[in-house]
This record gives sequence, C-alpha cells and structure tokens, in this order.
Amino acid sequence: MRKIFGAVALTALSATVLMAGTAIPGVKGGTRSFKTNNSVGKNAIAFVSDAPAEKINGTADQLTGSFQLDPSNLEATKGRLSVDVKSMKTANSKRDEHMYSPMWLDADAHPQISYDIQNLTDIKIVDQGGRKVATAKANGIFTCHGVSKPLAAEVTITFLPASDETKKRASGDLVMVKAVFNVALKDYNITGKAGVVGKSVGETIAVEASVFANS
Repeated sequence: MRKIFGAVALTALSATVLMAGTAIPGVKGGTRSFKTNNSVGKNAIAFVSDAPAEKINGTADQLTGSFQLDPSNLEATKGRLSVDVKSMKTANSKRDEHMYSPMWLDADAHPQISYDIQNLTDIKIVDQGGRKVATAKANGIFTCHGVSKPLAAEVTITFLPASDETKKRASGDLVMVKAVFNVALKDYNITGKAGVVGKSVGETIAVEASVFANS
C-alpha cells in the first residue's frame, strides 16, 4: 500500500511540476486583469514598409485592449489588443487616404486590426539593470482586412508591482510590453493597385507595438 500511495504522490507531484509555469522572480503570483492605459505610457504602434522604390514609416496611436497575466505562470497569458485603422498615419495625408480605401485596408468595412493572444512560449527571464524582464514568443490570431490567421510575435514584458513610485503613474501593478512581428500583405488579401506591392509598398510590413497597462 505504501508503494501505491508513494507512486500516486509522485505522479501528482510530477503533474504539478509539468503544469507550473515560468515565474517572474520576486513577484507574487495570481492572475491579474490589465487594461491599456496611456497614463502608464503611450500605447502605440510603429510600422515600416520597405520597398525598392520607397521606404514608408508610419504610426498609430489608437491602440487599446486588455489581457490576463499571472506573474507566476506567464505561459497562460491571454487577451486582445486592437488598433483603429484610421489612426494609422504616414505623414502624407493623400497616401493615408489611399491606405484607408477599399483597394488597401478598407477602413470603412474593417475599422480595426486586432490580435488575440492565446499563450506565451519560449519564455526567458533576463536581468536588465537590476530589473527582471521576460522575453517570450506570443502566439495568437491576427485579424486584418477581414482575414484572421495565426501569427507569432517576439515580446519583452516588464512587470512592476504596485508601489509608491508606480502610483505616480497609475493604480495597481503596471505592465510594459514591446512586441515585434511581420505582416505579409498577401496573407490578408491586401493587393492594392496592380504593380504597387513589391515596388512602392513592401510585400511584408514590419510592426512594433508598445503596450502599457495597469491592473
């Protein structure tokens, strides 16, 4: 009987170890709900189209969303982030109007681009100037131009537990996330004017998102 109970206990312990997620050292565990907040930092994206005939840099400042994060189980992170298409700017109003048109992003039919975060993998905890920071791969579904496809992003997560110092920005715990990923236009049926993609507009758009939130 002792052997049986011992085997059961060992199996249960092994299962617990397998289920345990990656933790940020020194931070109390427990799932928190976070919402983007510009008081914590400027939520925005930057995007680059690099084509033989032209390099276009753009930004968007209407980035909003929420997510659930447990500092003791980063793998279980989930949430949704969205950006308004008409907040995307390239410092050229005529080009922006083309970008919003049905030939390109079709902002009237598809006013938002979104990313549904399903989990994090490949997590590493690194020390940056005495602060513990997590790097990881975010796995999720990217929706653009009415098309939804799996997409992975490289992310860096800085978690700041509530303190007298953080309260100067916002209440609760603070999270800062940097995410980088690439979007292939053909994957989302964005064709534009014939001959433009690949010549004046890059076939792939590089994106960097800056996300700031509090619990």
